[in-house]
Amino acid sequence: MTLIYAIIFYVSSILITPSLKVEYGIARFLSLLLIAISVYFLSFFIPLRTSFYAIFFIFLILSFYRLRSSKFEIEKSELIFLSVYLFFILLRYLNPAIFDCEKFMDMAFLSSILRAEKMPPNDPFMAGMPLNCYYFFGHLLAACIVLMSFSAPEVGYNIAVAALPAYSALLFYEAIKSVRWLLLTLFSGNAYSVYDFFHKIYSGMSTDFWYYWNSTRVVNGTINEFPYFSFIHADLHAHVIAIPIKLLLIALILKKRYKSIPLVLFALFATNSWDYPLLLTLCLTYAFASKDKKLVLYSLASFPFVIFFYLQMNMAAVEVIFVSEKSDPIQFLAYAAFPLILCYSAFVFSVSKKVLFAFTSIAILSYFLAPVLTILMPLVLLSLFEIRKDPKAAFLLVGALAFLIPEFVAIESRMNTVFKFYLVAWIFLFTFSALKLSVSDKRILKTLFSIFLIFSLIYPVFATPVRYNSNEFSLDGMKFLNYYGEYEAIKWMQSQKGVVMEEGCSSVLCGYNYGGRVAVFSGNPAVIAWTNHEFVWRRNISLIYERSNDVREFYLTEDCGRMKEIAEKYNVSFIFVGYEEKRVFGISALKFEGCFKKVFESGSAVIFSAKNQ
Repeated sequence: MTLIYAIIFYVSSILITPSLKVEYGIARFLSLLLIAISVYFLSFFIPLRTSFYAIFFIFLILSFYRLRSSKFEIEKSELIFLSVYLFFILLRYLNPAIFDCEKFMDMAFLSSILRAEKMPPNDPFMAGMPLNCYYFFGHLLAACIVLMSFSAPEVGYNIAVAALPAYSALLFYEAIKSVRWLLLTLFSGNAYSVYDFFHKIYSGMSTDFWYYWNSTRVVNGTINEFPYFSFIHADLHAHVIAIPIKLLLIALILKKRYKSIPLVLFALFATNSWDYPLLLTLCLTYAFASKDKKLVLYSLASFPFVIFFYLQMNMAAVEVIFVSEKSDPIQFLAYAAFPLILCYSAFVFSVSKKVLFAFTSIAILSYFLAPVLTILMPLVLLSLFEIRKDPKAAFLLVGALAFLIPEFVAIESRMNTVFKFYLVAWIFLFTFSALKLSVSDKRILKTLFSIFLIFSLIYPVFATPVRYNSNEFSLDGMKFLNYYGEYEAIKWMQSQKGVVMEEGCSSVLCGYNYGGRVAVFSGNPAVIAWTNHEFVWRRNISLIYERSNDVREFYLTEDCGRMKEIAEKYNVSFIFVGYEEKRVFGISALKFEGCFKKVFESGSAVIFSAKNQ
């Protein structure tokens, strides 16, 4: 039955597409993004759901008006969106669980946003505090997908997970017009995944979970995701939601559709702020190379929107640090070899030997600054050499810089800087390669591309079955809660409203576990949960320590008066006693029956009211 909601979203997303008079592939995603942006600003004044349906209805009216007044056709490229969407819906239908890694955090944000009366929404992991310490716009975009599907959040999460790669595929195709390059850029593995596959075959080992995982941890101490891994991993995280937004910006630049660029850049900043300086640099570099003043103006026009969002937030001050760690060249190539070789191939027949010799000499000398400079410096110089006659070289320049920057500076940590910047570099370098090589008539380059395409598809063919090896046949991401005997109790909590007392993280600075699941799936904020993330966001260890101690004391004390005092301190409405509370604290629900009124019981979970004595 949950598949019906996936169909409803698909139909809804088609219905709003005619509202915009731009290329079909652009309109397909831009219409959704503009709805999300409108809802964000309007929700400062009226409830979020009211905002969404008001804006959604306006877009439907615009679509029907255009259908009556002008010609509109669903283009053949829609088959790309539909194929990718169905593929990822099928994967989530096999294994819909919203569990492991950061899915709990993403689902918590989604649930909180869907319950929000006004912006900003509640922090689901710290009751009484607004969610203004983390860039959450991408989760608002996902919330719009949920509302367009008319589904429960735990179903809509999986629909959003399937929609993001579908939008990405269509946007890349709109920009490049090549299915083969689309596969290589968005649905392939890196060089390490090819090595690891043949190594396992040679060693007589099977492709297990570690084959799926290890390709994203190839540079020591960092995270090295590529788009296909991010898509099948299924965290509804900022860097994943930002992928179609980046591709939308690329398509807008190449199609010279500049009017939406201020809002798209704003959406990038509000979704994944790490992307904004790189994408703004791309816009300005492309504009200066093409001598396009309009693109400069539209790019800079994003500043007021970015400043408005930043002023609404209470994020910790950004710490830019100089790093001493340097990437090992072999490890770096294990991630980046495919896009780098293709970029170099674009210059094989167009650059003189004298220029190549000069650039290579500079590259060798730069080894002493950072080993990977030997690999990247020629591309930086070639891009500067090429950009004078072809503004598309801006993709190469900014992509190469995205690889280089983490060798010298980091934002907060090198691990996350590499994580976010490498993903930008992957997309930009493949985009440049596609723009240059897709029009080449050189047989050797076509052969090289074909070889890379075959090898790069090894990862999706063998890693996908490892990641999706169950058969739940549902899109209900809460279904796994039946294992803990808490499904019905948390469904009941979805119909309630108030702060919940639950085991969210009783130790200081922990997370990535089952704690906080009531807040995650009900949207009712917990007193405290996922304290490691709260510390990163708020940098207030004393506040986190106080709440963690209070939650622990609440569940361990036998004193009814003390329990009620703690519950009143945090304006608690519901007390949840289930699997996690019993496991961590070794308690029984019986101890609460003399202090609070039982309001719901199902499976292993009992819920008490802290308000109705």
